[in-house]
Amino acid sequence: MKRRFYYFTFLFLLIQLLSSVELSAQGKLVEGYIITNTKDTIRGLVRDEGWMESPALIRFKAANEPEEVEFFTKDIQAFGMETAKSIYKSKRIGLLNISLDQIYKTAPSLQTRDSVGLFLQEIVAGEKATLYEYVNAAEQSHYFVEKNNQLTELYNYPFYKEVDNKKYLLTYDEYKRQLAEMSRDAPKFKTPVPAYQEKHLKQYIEKYNQSFSDISTIYKAEDNGLTYDLDFNAGFENWNGNALNIKNKFTYGVGIRVNLPRRFQNRYLKFNIFLTPNVLISYDRNYTEETFLKTFEVAFGSYMGSSKIRPYLGFHYSGVYQNHREMFLGMQGGISYNRRINLEIGHFANFYSVFSESGFFTAPRISLHYFLDLNKVVAGLKRKK
Repeated sequence: MKRRFYYFTFLFLLIQLLSSVELSAQGKLVEGYIITNTKDTIRGLVRDEGWMESPALIRFKAANEPEEVEFFTKDIQAFGMETAKSIYKSKRIGLLNISLDQIYKTAPSLQTRDSVGLFLQEIVAGEKATLYEYVNAAEQSHYFVEKNNQLTELYNYPFYKEVDNKKYLLTYDEYKRQLAEMSRDAPKFKTPVPAYQEKHLKQYIEKYNQSFSDISTIYKAEDNGLTYDLDFNAGFENWNGNALNIKNKFTYGVGIRVNLPRRFQNRYLKFNIFLTPNVLISYDRNYTEETFLKTFEVAFGSYMGSSKIRPYLGFHYSGVYQNHREMFLGMQGGISYNRRINLEIGHFANFYSVFSESGFFTAPRISLHYFLDLNKVVAGLKRKK
């Protein structure tokens, strides 16, 4: 029990460390602009902080100015970033207090509890209607439509309600009625109300704007989907176990890294196969067997900061074909250059040791990874066609 307590304490402290590092990351300066309240455009550098939730202030450095200046929503009308090709508008919105953490005896109210000034990302803009995205503190997206200079939230809130001592998951999907009502002034517009997702709502508002003669889309944000990298790696495998003891054995492999969309841009999922030839398995003192060790890993983690050289830390599972060694469930980490070249320390802290005889800290794998951008490869092949 004492050993388990130490392990879980270590995990808790590690999560706290990751959170503090992520929050302290200051982002990077990218080319952009602000639009003042007098509608003047000032070009310079915007500090892109990723914004896990819609920001209430931004930092901007005007051209030929030595210092950054903070701007709140009351100070400017909008700002934009050239590299991310995104626009954020200053808006004041009402906030609803509906949470999945609470079980309601009666249906929750759609009355806003207070209002706050935030920069909302503009998703698609047209002559008739504009769609905005609001991201709350829980990193959940909600959408607003502006029409006739009136900003309206599209309501879509899941909640738990207790009926006869039973808990039910219900959803306010008022946005369906709202969109149908909004589009009544376009008789030729017959598009069905979409799912409550950015991609589908963007298409709906864009088609609505285009349904009016001589009116087209003014602005459309880029789709923020998943991106993929092919992972080539090589290094030295180590492991201390009952049947398997490896010390600096050459290993190589391939994998896929899945990069999450923009506001989760530092986070990733990885799927890897590591191959280690000529490994000796000792079942007892009298019998050994040579094998080609095949290790399969699934990992998720996060890069920290936004500089060219940045650390990363992840949590991963690894298993071995034909069970030649114990299962691993624990930590990996390393340092990266432009997220294209990673020097990685694998399987160094094993939480599965709580349930086995293996040690908590293990001899780690040291490997060098190169990531090839599959999205650019696919785009290049399409252009050749």
